[in-house]
Amino acid sequence: MSVRGRARRSRVHWWSLAGLVGLAPIAVVVAVSGAFVHRWASPVGLLLALGGVIGLAVLARVCARSRIGLGVVALLWLAPVLALAQGPAGEDRIVGGDEAGLVFLFGGTMSLAIALGRGVEARSTRRVT
Repeated sequence: MSVRGRARRSRVHWWSLAGLVGLAPIAVVVAVSGAFVHRWASPVGLLLALGGVIGLAVLARVCARSRIGLGVVALLWLAPVLALAQGPAGEDRIVGGDEAGLVFLFGGTMSLAIALGRGVEARSTRRVT
C-alpha cells in the first residue's frame, strides 16, 4: 500500500472516531428527550422518540469502524433510559411499565441491536472512476 493510501485511511479513521465522540452526547440527549417525549400526543410522541433512536442507530453505523463503537453508542442510549425507568417505590417514573414505555424501551433497544447486528458500513478504498 502506498503512503498516500495509508494517510487517507488514517484520516478516515480519525474522522470516524471524531464522529463517534460527537455522537456520544447526542445519544444521551436522544435518550433523555425520548424518555420525556414518548408519552406526548399519543402516537406522535412515540414515533418521534423512536425516530430519534433509529436516526441515532443509522448515524452510528455510518460513523463507526467497528462494532465496539456501535456498542458504545448503544450503551450510552440505554443507560439513561434504564435509569429513568427505575425509581423508588411509590414515586413516578419517567419511563413506565405501560404500553408506551415498553414500546419505547424495546423498540429503541431493538433498533440499536439491529444496527449492531448488521455491523459497520463497508468502505471501499478504491477510487470510483
